[in-house]
Amino acid sequence: MRSWIRICSGILAAALALASVAGCNQGFGAYQLGVGSTPNKPPGTSFRILGQVGTPFSAVISDAISTWTVKGVVPQDVVVVNSTLPIRMVATKQSSDSGLFSLELTVGYTVVQVASSSAPYATMTLQSSPNAPGFKPPPPPANPDVQFFVKGPANERFTGLVEDTQQGYIITDRAPVVFLFDQPVGKVDAQLNQLQNFGPFVVDLIINGHVVASATGGPTISIQQP
Repeated sequence: MRSWIRICSGILAAALALASVAGCNQGFGAYQLGVGSTPNKPPGTSFRILGQVGTPFSAVISDAISTWTVKGVVPQDVVVVNSTLPIRMVATKQSSDSGLFSLELTVGYTVVQVASSSAPYATMTLQSSPNAPGFKPPPPPANPDVQFFVKGPANERFTGLVEDTQQGYIITDRAPVVFLFDQPVGKVDAQLNQLQNFGPFVVDLIINGHVVASATGGPTISIQQP
């Protein structure tokens, strides 16, 4: 973790305050604040996959630059760090039952679109703008495909910092959540700080489909690319 993280202590305190305000939405908005000389990005984007607990799903997420494929089970959040709008998710329920499958797209702290279905193998689409990207083909797969998967503890609220060699972003959410880092420069790392301490963090750093680092611990934990 690079030395300039120390600069962020005051900014992290501000993020904690913002997090307490956003908690009424059963989670946090995707908060992206530039660190050091890094300019602030537009509000982050967060997809929340809700409904019948344990329902498996697959999703294809794309912004203006990159496309990612994510698989998981309900409930789970997916946050795109350093995203470039417009953004879209096409998610499919991977079960034949009639359990509820719900999606929510948040830009910053504002819910911009929701969808839900109880149909077997339901497929739904959310996008940040009513008309974009529409049916436009998605861009190429993310390269590199960098994903921080905070697997637990379940419902743990946290703040943290995700960075590469040139830029850093403060994030805040709750587990389980996958952070997709769009167009990182060089190696990546993250630092997470628990707000509730429900148990130790369990975090995987996944690059191009392979787990390259794992970390367990708390209330503060760091993970970095080897």
